[in-house]
Amino acid sequence: MMNLSRRDLLKLGIGAVACATCAAFPMNLMARCPKSVPIALQLYSIREACAKDLTGMIEAVAKMGYQGVELMAGNFGADAKEFRKLIDANGLKCAGTHTGKDTLEDANMAKTCDYMAEIGGKYLIVPWYDGNSKEDWLKFAEWLTSRVEPLKKYGMQVGFHNHSHEMTKMFDGKCAWDIVFENTPLEVIHQIDVGHCVAAGVDPTPFIKKYAGRTKVNHVAEWGGGGIVGKGECKWNEILPAMANEGGAEWLIIECENNVTPVQDAADCLKGLKALV
Repeated sequence: MMNLSRRDLLKLGIGAVACATCAAFPMNLMARCPKSVPIALQLYSIREACAKDLTGMIEAVAKMGYQGVELMAGNFGADAKEFRKLIDANGLKCAGTHTGKDTLEDANMAKTCDYMAEIGGKYLIVPWYDGNSKEDWLKFAEWLTSRVEPLKKYGMQVGFHNHSHEMTKMFDGKCAWDIVFENTPLEVIHQIDVGHCVAAGVDPTPFIKKYAGRTKVNHVAEWGGGGIVGKGECKWNEILPAMANEGGAEWLIIECENNVTPVQDAADCLKGLKALV
């Protein structure tokens, strides 16, 4: 699959009318035109199949038309050099990884980063944290901030991925997500998961715009519609341009969580994303 062109992503997020307008008035409306962004699959989507046949599944992901993969924590115990050979052989890149908070503590950071350097990924996303007070979330923000400088020598960045509770837990009028990102520097990646936001009754677009330039690796996850991108409730015509423009997206990462037909869903989600108008 070729990288999505500017026109392709216009179809995803703005439509043919806006595309024509942009062509007519490029100086005024160019900021609305999303750039080309490659698409990856979060391997959690097909985790059971990967655990049984990682080589076969990586080959399948490439044949579906994905350009990269985002690793899940542990990466199925795969050796870094062998995994790099596997994705290289299939024309895929590493969009980053989900990795537990403990793997980025001082005692474990070198091992984690050496592994990712071998594979070619640079975004280390903590997929889960929960706190019961504002102080808990501020401490977590402080911890994320403390990871920024040590990771720079590896050319990597730390980030945080949301579920629903970060959007619904409120402290002094602010949700936990805002507490984290208002108290971390620009280098801390803002990995917004669209499906979890919509499940919580929250529009993700204002968050993407508020934390401009930090949404480099995004989770394109549907809510409703069987989890197939474009079939549910997510307002992709607003979300995708925000990701590509204000968010500074380097990857659109599909994640689907239906355990009944996960491999087929991964293929259908990619088709759904490409077909959005």
